[in-house]
Formats: sequence, C-alpha cells, structure tokens
Amino acid sequence: MILFAFALAYLAMLALCLAMARHHRAVFNTAPTPRRQRWLRATASGLLLGAALLNTASSGLAIGLVIALTQLMFAGVTVGLTLAWRQRWVVPLGALLGVIGMLSAISGG
Repeated sequence: MILFAFALAYLAMLALCLAMARHHRAVFNTAPTPRRQRWLRATASGLLLGAALLNTASSGLAIGLVIALTQLMFAGVTVGLTLAWRQRWVVPLGALLGVIGMLSAISGG
C-alpha cells in the first residue's frame, strides 16, 4: 500500500506541476486551458487525499500522516528534478509508478 500511496503522491505533484503553464508547455508544447488547469488541480487534490488515506489506513493516524507528508516531499523533489533534467520523462515515469503501485497493492505489498 505504501508504494501505491507514493505513486498517488507523485501523480498529484505531477498534476500540480502540469497545472502551471510553464511546465505544461515544457512537457506538451502547449499551454493548458483554464478548464484543464482546474481539472488538474482538482485531480491533484483527490490524489493527495487518497495517498493520505492509504497511509493512515495502513499505518495508523499519527505515523500514516508522517509517512504521507514524507512521501509528498519526496514526490515533489522527484517531479522537480525530473522536470529539470528530463522533461519528457515525467509522464511515462508517472504511468510506470502508477502501474507498479497498483500491482503492489493488488499483490498485498
């Protein structure tokens, strides 16, 4: 569950970054529409809530929130460094993390 929660945190941070015109333009060569920006921000909020709920469900409230905030920080650093180093890798890396996280959650890890 923790790997799946990290995948959700990464995808949330990626959605927040892509809601910004600068990063969206760097990845997709076009600026996001205002509707897409709202959708990305709302999706990021849901993903962050999901990651926090998964962590608190698996580790308890106190430790789960600490793990969730740590994952959020690490996901933000990962997205930021990937955007600075290889901008085109952020979306495939997010898809890969999502698949690995889902497989881990299904297998019970």
